[in-house]
Amino acid sequence: MEIQCECGKFRAELRAFPGNTPGRLVCYCDDCQMYLNHLRRTDLLDANGGTEVVPAYPSDVRILQGLEHLKCTRLTANGTFRYSTSCCNTPIANARPGEPWTGFLSGVYTARDARLLEQTLGPVRSRIMGRYAKGTPPAGTPKTFNLRAMITVLPFLLKGKILRKSKGSPFFAADGVTPVVTPHVLSEAERQAAQA
Repeated sequence: MEIQCECGKFRAELRAFPGNTPGRLVCYCDDCQMYLNHLRRTDLLDANGGTEVVPAYPSDVRILQGLEHLKCTRLTANGTFRYSTSCCNTPIANARPGEPWTGFLSGVYTARDARLLEQTLGPVRSRIMGRYAKGTPPAGTPKTFNLRAMITVLPFLLKGKILRKSKGSPFFAADGVTPVVTPHVLSEAERQAAQA
């Protein structure tokens, strides 16, 4: 499976797909909403402010082209590393060093027919952080996390830890900690603007 930005200048390959993913997940947290507000990409939020991600292991990701178009944003100095592109302002992935998790926004998957991705991965398997949703989120969405969310992602995370799937992430340098592009940490004014 390949992922790419909207204009196609950034492309990456996901090996072992769809086996090495827990499937489609939706997060309604205020950080995800703030990030897409900051990028001016609220068009990628669902009707309730949710962001759909399809995670993969960092070691299964290989950047094919467009590293020079990659940019990194952190909402705070200790926040998640959120990668997007400078060429067409496409949010690509969220990652943290040392974690066997790279959350790719579902829109970057290159299936020409959206139904193909849905057929491959099935329906959304888990929704979380419903307390931040706009309006009433789909039935069964927990306010924070619930057992279903844990059951969905825990086997994926445990397998990733055991098999050291956090090693070799293309989003971090060989030391596994330094991001491949210097992050821009939002100022207080930028955070307030993104929350508005």
